[in-house]
Amino acid sequence: MDLATQLDPWWRFGAALLIGALVGLEREYIQQRQGDPEFAGIRTFSLMALFGAVAAYVAREQGVGLFIVAFASLALLITVSLLGDLYHQGHGEGITTEIVALIMPLLGALVIYDRAELAVALGVVVALVLALKPVLHGLASRMSSVDLRATLEFALITAVVWPMLPDVDLGPFGVFNPRDIWLMVILVSGLGFLGYVLMKVLGAERGIGLTGALGGLVSSTAVTASFSSRSREAPGLATTFALAIALASCVLYPRVLVEVTAVHSPLIPLVAPTLGAMLLTGLVGAFWLWRSQRQQSERADRVVTQQNPLRLSTAITFGLMFAFVIFLVSGAEQLFGEAGVYATSLITGLVDVDAITLSSANLAAEGRVGTHVAAGAIVLASIVNTLSKGVLAISLGSVELRRPILTVFGSMALAGALVAALTLLPR
Repeated sequence: MDLATQLDPWWRFGAALLIGALVGLEREYIQQRQGDPEFAGIRTFSLMALFGAVAAYVAREQGVGLFIVAFASLALLITVSLLGDLYHQGHGEGITTEIVALIMPLLGALVIYDRAELAVALGVVVALVLALKPVLHGLASRMSSVDLRATLEFALITAVVWPMLPDVDLGPFGVFNPRDIWLMVILVSGLGFLGYVLMKVLGAERGIGLTGALGGLVSSTAVTASFSSRSREAPGLATTFALAIALASCVLYPRVLVEVTAVHSPLIPLVAPTLGAMLLTGLVGAFWLWRSQRQQSERADRVVTQQNPLRLSTAITFGLMFAFVIFLVSGAEQLFGEAGVYATSLITGLVDVDAITLSSANLAAEGRVGTHVAAGAIVLASIVNTLSKGVLAISLGSVELRRPILTVFGSMALAGALVAALTLLPR
């Protein structure tokens, strides 16, 4: 007999108390800071969770009706308390605490019904949502119609479109699976949406470098084009713009590793050395640029305007591009062998890395291409994309931008090529 069995049901009651205490601690902390005590604090929330656990424990023998009656009684008590506050104060201040109070006995019941991990996780989530009130309200107050549209569009492509798509292989070579293709859209869009939210929370005004790093989550190519053109307007900030471009590009390599891990993790040992070398070289270059730009006196508070990265048309466009790339890679492999895959990687890497990364990893996961071929395609696209952004920055940017960009991006591409030659080429 293990320890958990020996302590049953006492450890369950204790867990319920701790869950309630965690949430109650946040409520009481806020009440004390605001000087506005509500009807429930750390003790009340702890007892509510314990109440639910005890009711569920008894209901296991007496029937679920007992728990329903107990929960309804507590809900009635909470409602009476709320109505009493409304009567005495003459106005309401929200019912967040009351809603949370109703959740507590349910979490306590989950512990009794062998869902302790879920109950603890939900308790932490509830406490976190309550604690984030200033951040969430501040975010809502700064939200524009564009921000709201981005949020709703992300919910649309994730929760509505994806479940409706058929899970079947269609088209030539059997590579067009609507659900798999849209899942890649969600993955890339989710990374972009995360970057968009972070920029809204932290603010782009905190620095060009920070904006570049966060913007790299959306699109390092877009950041490169934006900052390069800006450098023509403010040549004195060329080094700072170069720093932002370098940081945005550095974000690309962890992003590719995340995508590879999500689709086909066995590729990680093959692509990680090259991507790691490029990342390390880029970070060294970014540090050099940071040391150089500290001596610049000119500053700019607003240097980039991040547009909504989540338009439905953008998601559909990427889905079509991903489907086209996966068709090219699969067809090239069957018709022309490995050379066809590398040629596709070379072409698509000029403008984008995500599509070739996801398509190559997906084909490797399905056994349509070899792991070394898929890894080579991803590495080649990453190196080509780095060079492509360097050329873009030099062509669009000021004269002052060219030297730092050429130095950093040339070093990144060279480091990637050397490591790839040592780790991926046959010996």
